[in-house]
Amino acid sequence: MSTARARIDSMRPSRPGPTRTAPPAMPDQFWTQGRYRGYVAFGACGFFLLTVGGLLLRAVWVLGNGDPAAWQALLESWANPIYVVFHAVSLLALVWFGLRFFRVFPKTQPPKIGPFPRPPDAFFAVALNGAFLAATALGVALLWGVLA
Repeated sequence: MSTARARIDSMRPSRPGPTRTAPPAMPDQFWTQGRYRGYVAFGACGFFLLTVGGLLLRAVWVLGNGDPAAWQALLESWANPIYVVFHAVSLLALVWFGLRFFRVFPKTQPPKIGPFPRPPDAFFAVALNGAFLAATALGVALLWGVLA
């Protein structure tokens, strides 16, 4: 086994290709036209996924310690208006993210699922979005204390 480093030009073609490639450039009016705003907003939801996931891990950690005073302190810190606004915005952003994500699902399904033909796209849209909204409503009801 050799530990010699690879040559930098080892993957360079032996002769130039028949077509020149254009240098990378941003599309005209990147932020204001086309579907870019939706793509950027969809990607920005990663911030909410990461932050809410971290907050959930913090809550599980506090619950795992078994200290009622620490749990009460966590709940009191989450009663801060900044946290309340953040959680409201996070809920809206993540519901929008989930609904948009499920729009991609029907396009990824094979023409046959086992011996059965593939259901129409409308079935996937109604079933997935309905299940997601029901799970979200159940989670909100549980966290709000309605179904305690």
